[in-house]
Amino acid sequence: MEATAPSGLINQTLNQRDKQLLRDVSHRLLAHGSLMRRRSSEKALYDWASEHQEWLEEWASLLGLKIIIQRDERMIMAIPEFASMTRRLRRDETLLALALWYDYDIEVRENGAHDVFFSIREFNEALNSKFPSIQALSASRLREILRSFARFNMVEVDWQDEFSDSVIQILPTLRFAIPFPDIEEWLKIADTFSDEDESGEEEEEPDLESSELTQQDTDDSSSTDYEATDSDTSDLDTSNIDESKLESSNIVAADSTLQD
Repeated sequence: MEATAPSGLINQTLNQRDKQLLRDVSHRLLAHGSLMRRRSSEKALYDWASEHQEWLEEWASLLGLKIIIQRDERMIMAIPEFASMTRRLRRDETLLALALWYDYDIEVRENGAHDVFFSIREFNEALNSKFPSIQALSASRLREILRSFARFNMVEVDWQDEFSDSVIQILPTLRFAIPFPDIEEWLKIADTFSDEDESGEEEEEPDLESSELTQQDTDDSSSTDYEATDSDTSDLDTSNIDESKLESSNIVAADSTLQD
């Protein structure tokens, strides 16, 4: 008696269109960690992935990823479930991520904002008020970190000729990349960094897990970082947030050669 073949994604025959769309969705999620329907280049991919959620979840489970679909925000994220699939943030990246999370949380939770925008000048002023004892980042390093975060779909930046006039949009994906349960947990982590600087303690540079993921994009004329960068990946893993002081993230560390 012949056994009935399983009907799952791996065992059933996909038509050519579904194969292509599954490949495109997979590449996008591995390269950037999320899909957003509001982007014209991702609308068709989001719609297909939403309609074939079971297939997408089966694919993700084979790679150790968890699929999160936020239908209200029309957003799909792939979150790594194993530490070996994430990357570690450098200390200045961690501080910037902390500041972005706080600003987003305040605007959404207290002010009822849906879209959150800040000029780099406003963001820098708020950053200095949060961490007054920490040396300010240079413009080149701040640009580099923001470009990296844009590749990981945590922010978008509208670059202006005057760097400080450039506008940061903090994306809702940040809540999953840095999943603090509440503001009290944020304060604990932020106080740790402030205490270290005030005590003059030497900083030990954290290692990056998996790939480096800091490919520099030299074209500053693009309207958003997402448009100009398409080759590496990310998602933040904070399951050990207390021990790592958020130097580990939910950013997927995928093959840096992967292209959309």
